[in-house]
Amino acid sequence: MVTPITNGLSDHDAQLLKISTVYTLVLIHKFKTVRKINKYTISEFIAKLSCESWDTVFNSEDVNTMFNSFLNIYLRIFYSSFPLKNVISRNNKDNKNWITIGIKTSCRRKTKLYLTCRNSNNLELKRHYQVYCKILANGIEGAKRKYYEKKNKKIE
Repeated sequence: MVTPITNGLSDHDAQLLKISTVYTLVLIHKFKTVRKINKYTISEFIAKLSCESWDTVFNSEDVNTMFNSFLNIYLRIFYSSFPLKNVISRNNKDNKNWITIGIKTSCRRKTKLYLTCRNSNNLELKRHYQVYCKILANGIEGAKRKYYEKKNKKIE
């Protein structure tokens, strides 16, 4: 909405532009397709593989035919044992369960150090910042490794 404002100082009037904003909340669910893999589906997969006769693979003389036959059987069993499942994908923040309180604290400290170093010519402070960054990076890498190793052991 535009309304004129008469200021009385000159022959030009000012204009006031009033912009009304409408806020809408749009929820966009992003789906991703994953395979259902757990200890039960793995044992089902192994059982199906062991029960397969594999005659079509071993009765052929041509290597390409043998491989294609093997691959077809393997993929048929794989797809039937590990079905696809649509899940709502989370934000990246939700997937970072490996972040500990110590890592969060260290990241805040790193940010403060960066802000201090940015405007400083102190070489010792800048070296301290670089060493701190390397130590933090190693700590993050170790936390990720430990988290995902623990998560993989649960699947087995």
